[in-house]
Amino acid sequence: MIHRVDEKLISATAILLSATLALSAALLNLAYSRQTAREANSLEFQKRLQDNDEYIKHVRKVGEAIAKRNELDFAELAQPEQRNNEYTIAIRYVLNTWEQASNAIRHDLYDELYLYEAYKSMVVDFGLYFREFISSSQKRQITFYENFSWLVLKWVIRKDSIKEKKRKKELKLIFKKLNRLAPKKIH
Repeated sequence: MIHRVDEKLISATAILLSATLALSAALLNLAYSRQTAREANSLEFQKRLQDNDEYIKHVRKVGEAIAKRNELDFAELAQPEQRNNEYTIAIRYVLNTWEQASNAIRHDLYDELYLYEAYKSMVVDFGLYFREFISSSQKRQITFYENFSWLVLKWVIRKDSIKEKKRKKELKLIFKKLNRLAPKKIH
């Protein structure tokens, strides 16, 4: 015995199914478009860095500062009275560039994994070498280099060089706490 199914039910089911498929396709397209935009933004950022003579000049000066780290006091270089020091200018320029990029990464405007693969060592080194500079700056204004510090911590956690599970677990806990605090401060 075959049951007769109401044509209205079949019609409504067909409309619901086609709407669900259309919505699924639209969501997949949106996700793909966002990822493509992030990748394009990341490539554009990378190109801007490579073509920016001012950035390249400051990165070289930062390299000199790192080489002279035993002679320089990075915490002192962060003081307002040192703002015209050539090393201070270079460090601020490079850190500010990466602060902006970190903010874009944090807000999903740049592809973090792509930039991680391209710049992980340099960014982590900047974060480690200039920790005193950053800390000293944050004593005046706690939000200075906040996004950059977040990115460095995230990339340090990701790096394979951290072997100890306990240390990695502690860093992840700190990262989670940072993530909970940061959105409240960022407007």
